[in-house]
Amino acid sequence: MAAPFEPVAEATNAFKKLFQKRNWLLGLPVVVGQIVGAMLGAGAFLLVIGPTILPAATSASSKPPDITPTQIATIILVFVLAIVVASIVNAFAYAWTLAAADPVWADGDPAFDRGFNRAVSKLLQLAAFQLLILVMVLISLITIVGPIIIAVLLIYGPAFIVLGNRSATQAIADSFRLVSRNAAETMVLVLAFIVVSIAAFIPQFVLGFIPWVGILVQLAIQGILNGYIALAVVRFYGLLTIASDTPSAPVPSPST
Repeated sequence: MAAPFEPVAEATNAFKKLFQKRNWLLGLPVVVGQIVGAMLGAGAFLLVIGPTILPAATSASSKPPDITPTQIATIILVFVLAIVVASIVNAFAYAWTLAAADPVWADGDPAFDRGFNRAVSKLLQLAAFQLLILVMVLISLITIVGPIIIAVLLIYGPAFIVLGNRSATQAIADSFRLVSRNAAETMVLVLAFIVVSIAAFIPQFVLGFIPWVGILVQLAIQGILNGYIALAVVRFYGLLTIASDTPSAPVPSPST
């Protein structure tokens, strides 16, 4: 079914909307989630490998540390768990941003408190959704382009969970269906993300070599990029679900 809107104009409007009022703060939860996820992963890794590496690093001996097969297996297990935990944290932060971005399209302010509560209430479904994605990505790695296709097909999945009250499996099926019925509009959305990401990469590359300044610039640009993605996904999700026979349940009021 053709969408009754102009996707290029909507993608452009999402970028304009980002710089109105406090909307530029929308990407903050995702940035914080990425930092927390990275810290948890690094902490878990150091907790396992630290007792083996640190003594060798602080000693005068040039002999490499002895790592047993059990330690190798433990390191791999912790590495996998760290990836899973970091993915769930990032999924929670992204869902928080999506729910917070929804009132912006009604000329409201970002609802960070309601978005947080909504993401918390859907944490189990978000975690299940993220784990299913990881499994599908691993299975599709053999095709090289498989993970990219999955990412496109599931682009509306988190929105279906936090804005449409779907379960993880329902969100996957509904996102597949919505993308397949609105492939042209979704490709415009994906291309908009690519163009904005390329534009965001340039200042990060130029200023990334400056100590501290590069880090701050990168975090700021990542926040703006994530805020734009959330705004655009929420807009396209809302318009496409209205145009299709897939109903979109409203986000509950703050008292819910």
